[in-house]
Amino acid sequence: MKNIAILSIAGLAAAASAQGVTLHFDIDGDASTASDVVADSATWTVWASFTGYPDATAYFGGWNGDWTSTGDGAASNFVNLMAGTGVLGAPNGADLEGVNIFNSALLQTNDPANPLAIFTFDTSGTTSELSYTGAAGVASVFPDGNLFGLPDEFTSVTIISDRLVVPAPGAAALLGLGGLVATRRRR
Repeated sequence: MKNIAILSIAGLAAAASAQGVTLHFDIDGDASTASDVVADSATWTVWASFTGYPDATAYFGGWNGDWTSTGDGAASNFVNLMAGTGVLGAPNGADLEGVNIFNSALLQTNDPANPLAIFTFDTSGTTSELSYTGAAGVASVFPDGNLFGLPDEFTSVTIISDRLVVPAPGAAALLGLGGLVATRRRR
């Protein structure tokens, strides 16, 4: 009996350690890959995904916190894609601070999609490489669609981010020249 109890506790610990949340910051809206995009401005889609929940009705409950970047620029045009908004957040350069968004079975907004698009925003004025590398806050996942169930909370999440790479000034001039040549050929 003692061995069975130890194995059961070890099994529960292993199952709990397999649970986690990943936030994907994607320029092209595809959460399946991370890629480089050459530009100085972009529209970003934030996707949330989770692992370790066998119930098909499990769903991402929300995010409350900040998203930090490397690079520069200005974040703007915040759009919450979840049902509830505590606060859309505020820009601090390219960083987003104080984002508080959520879904809830009680409000009948429990979407079990995994991954789930949760937020979009724009960045502009980037003069160096820009990507999202940090998340300080709390992500929640509800283990099932129970109306009064409590979420599991994660203060540590994995981040996957596209990279916005600003073209060198010479490259932009060459691209412009190529467009001029193409235009002249059409005449």
